[in-house]
Amino acid sequence: MELELRTEAVEREVLSSLYSNCPAATKKALGFRIVYIDDALLLTAKADPAIMLNRVHGLCADKEIKPSTIQKIAATYTALGIKNYFLHLYIEDQPQARQQQLINAGLTDARGWMRFIRDVSTPRGSESELRVEKIEANHANEFAAIVCDAFDMSNTATPLIAALANDARWHLYASFDGDTMVGTGAMFVHDEIAWLDWAATVPNYRCKGSHSAIMAARIDQAKSLSCKHIVTETCEAVEGDPQHSYKNILKHGFEEMRIRQNYQPQHYQPPQ
Repeated sequence: MELELRTEAVEREVLSSLYSNCPAATKKALGFRIVYIDDALLLTAKADPAIMLNRVHGLCADKEIKPSTIQKIAATYTALGIKNYFLHLYIEDQPQARQQQLINAGLTDARGWMRFIRDVSTPRGSESELRVEKIEANHANEFAAIVCDAFDMSNTATPLIAALANDARWHLYASFDGDTMVGTGAMFVHDEIAWLDWAATVPNYRCKGSHSAIMAARIDQAKSLSCKHIVTETCEAVEGDPQHSYKNILKHGFEEMRIRQNYQPQHYQPPQ
């Protein structure tokens, strides 16, 4: 439980860093804000419906959530005109009545996210003809464009992701075919834990080893920075999904830690 709570604390730092590094003009264009309700941190981006920018963190701690907190969260997103968001929750840690309270607040369960963890032992070797480099600010816009496309964020969010290159806690990696960037991956380091995030590959370059090569590079750097644990997440396994990222994470020595449930507004219809 202690390690689980530490990984939650690291993720809170990750989400806070998105806001603190975001240029003022981009915050304004996105309507990007952080709202605090009791123990919860709400990322809110009125002008961008991407889940990565509209999420509720902080309800996976080791204490009971007040029903009023759930109602306040739902009311806040409604007041901001945000029609879709994820509320992260370990429902099994809550009283049985909490499920009904989520329903009463207009929320229903969505596909969960599996958290994985490993130590910093030598990663599995990667076979790829692509070149992997740790990038600096001069490549940040290219990096951000690939990430925003993969995570369904608008072009307006590109400066938000690019600005992570200015934060020493973030380490950005990319794969290249010649001089063309084709894949991305990032690592955030805090409290001896390396948090892996923003893994994406240009569609035409999938299945060419980019994800594996960037994963190996980040594991190596986590070890060099004296991290004790490495953590990452992806969607939980479901029937009919090839689960490429899930399998690749396991292939690189990660172990399943825990599935975190996601809740979203019941009547949300994604844009066509």
